[in-house]
Amino acid sequence: MNPSPEEATSPTDTEAKLASWWKELLGVEVVRPEDHFLEIGGNSLMATVLSNRIESELGVEVSMAELFNTLRAVATLCDELRQEQSA
Repeated sequence: MNPSPEEATSPTDTEAKLASWWKELLGVEVVRPEDHFLEIGGNSLMATVLSNRIESELGVEVSMAELFNTLRAVATLCDELRQEQSA
């Protein structure tokens, strides 16, 4: 069985960090790039904790609505916000 294009792509550093935080917060073993925060057990309280962690460790503010997306989309957004700050 061939991996999907998403599975074949190596995670970015930001994706790997977020995946680790999601696993810790949600108590899950595996987080895939296409996983949605809410669909794998997240809630608004957990999203608040995650938002605070992103702000303190990555230095960017992500809204609650933006966190309710796929891991890959959140990681991409964080990277874009970080690039804007350094421009």
